[in-house]
Amino acid sequence: RESARRARCQNNLRQIALAIQNYHSAHEKQPKYHDVEGEFSWSKPGYTWTMTILPFLEQQTLYDRFDPTLLIKDRRNSLVTQTIVDVYVCPTAEGASNPIFTDRADAGGNNPNPALGLFYPVSMGPTEPDTCHFCPEGTRGSDGNYCCQGRNYGTLDLRERPNPSSTGMFGRFNDERTFAQVTDGLSNTYLVGESLPAQCAYGGAFAPNFSLAGTSIPLNTFESCPRPPGCHNRGCGFKSEHPGGAHFAMVDGSVHFTAETINYRTYNALGTRAGEETIAESR
Repeated sequence: RESARRARCQNNLRQIALAIQNYHSAHEKQPKYHDVEGEFSWSKPGYTWTMTILPFLEQQTLYDRFDPTLLIKDRRNSLVTQTIVDVYVCPTAEGASNPIFTDRADAGGNNPNPALGLFYPVSMGPTEPDTCHFCPEGTRGSDGNYCCQGRNYGTLDLRERPNPSSTGMFGRFNDERTFAQVTDGLSNTYLVGESLPAQCAYGGAFAPNFSLAGTSIPLNTFESCPRPPGCHNRGCGFKSEHPGGAHFAMVDGSVHFTAETINYRTYNALGTRAGEETIAESR
């Protein structure tokens, strides 16, 4: 039975990656993490990346139900945020039998609750998740730190950076990557992977504050983050309940199983889009 669930999970990731690719083909850029007017803010109305790609997942009707002039958490948008989208649910994960969670944290003032949980976050790579608990070296947020780059999930930080600073494919900012920027190679860069919303209260499929994860948190760190504050930068990484690791879709659309024993430096290298690392170890 697990082999069948695992195959479904792989196919889900393949479909999500293909939807992002098809969006890129149509618009010459990948979807924004949170598409809002003006300067980025997750407390503004707008589309999350999971909403933007719905038409490319044969979910045009659901997409049309969403009102982008309202906050995502507005009860009038609950027809979308409380709909079970099968391709967004890993059948092996805790909570898969009832994936509408009633304990989602409203960080940023716009995360819906109750809501469909986040089983497949996009990757921000080794971008600093507020604090890098597991990174052993270097200055946090430094470009030279292999496991703790950027700032605040890549959000624009006016105090220290003039530009968004996510080092992966996505970050919490109002910006759009292109595949041409992936100089590490499309087959060597994580696009989207698995996570467990039952262990991360911020994890909502349509949550503008937190529909991504990073490689700064080691793979399969099974630390629960029920309600805030403070545990998200330890308990909200990539993880799965498949034995031994988790699946990831790369930017080229291929899906691979990454072992939980992967070297931490290699894991973070697979998260960067333009880090120019040499990846010698099998994922």
